[in-house]
Amino acid sequence: MINFKLCYEIPNHPQTYIAPQLLTAKQPHYKWKETNNLILRYTYDFMPEGIITQFIVAIHNLIDVMDKQQIVWKSGVILNKDETKAEVIEYYDKREIKIRVAGKHKRDVMRTVTDKLDEIHEPYERLKYDKLIPCNCLTCKDSQEPHFYKFENLRQRFVNQKYQIECDKPPYETVNVLSLIDDVMDRRELEQDKSRDSVSNSSFTFAGNIEKVVIQHLNEGNNIMTEPQKPDESSKSEVQVTLPWAFRNGMFYLFVCVVVFTIVGTLGGSLPFHYLALTIIGTGIFIILIGVLQLRQDDRLSEENFVELTVRVIKQFPLIGNLIESFKGNK
Repeated sequence: MINFKLCYEIPNHPQTYIAPQLLTAKQPHYKWKETNNLILRYTYDFMPEGIITQFIVAIHNLIDVMDKQQIVWKSGVILNKDETKAEVIEYYDKREIKIRVAGKHKRDVMRTVTDKLDEIHEPYERLKYDKLIPCNCLTCKDSQEPHFYKFENLRQRFVNQKYQIECDKPPYETVNVLSLIDDVMDRRELEQDKSRDSVSNSSFTFAGNIEKVVIQHLNEGNNIMTEPQKPDESSKSEVQVTLPWAFRNGMFYLFVCVVVFTIVGTLGGSLPFHYLALTIIGTGIFIILIGVLQLRQDDRLSEENFVELTVRVIKQFPLIGNLIESFKGNK
């Protein structure tokens, strides 16, 4: 049961175990300071059973003890770490987990809780949930029912450099996106997402022969800044994208054709008619071969068809030689 995170051994009580799913569903009485709380919510499209019990087992070393009894029940737990308390309660009928943190190191303890919950979520394939961040405007700051923003929406705003958002509660104050994130977690996580999105979502249009493109993005910043700042030169890194060289470019083949036709036109007046005719035929076959190569290069022609067409084109060259010999004989 321990291996499957169904129970845990009580610290300092060997051979004494607690299985959270067998505890009472009644929430015990305890004191909680409701001012200056840090609040976070997880809401689920579909909530699997057992998330909170797995969480309790995984984090049991931090469970608060009052009157020699751990403050834990079937759907919730009180944690205590570094003079900071965290309340984690599952509301299964609402498909929600609510977290409240109070004390000296609220954000650090909140990070401990969310990291553990995210770790529990990971094995569930296609699990859909929202992480809701509380508003920190003057109206919501000390409220137990603040307005909440979806973390993903804040993340997208950060990625797109939209750093202001309006609270939905009167008087509809504007708050800083970065300050909302900094209240709950380390903002460097968002900067990692931002750099990844800026590379993966970029599209490019090029003209001419370009051999290398340099994309610049910001390195991870510190977790103190709450206002956007202009990047300095020392905080930039480079991602290099190498493009195909000129000989794989269709414009190169077009240039070759133009050169060949120019040469044929220049020499047309000095060559006998039969040699000029054979030169034109050979040039036509050469252009067809170039077209076949380009189609294969662009992945618009399968390998088998490419080989077949190439063989057929090459077979035409001996015919040109035979025509030359026949012209010489007739002459």
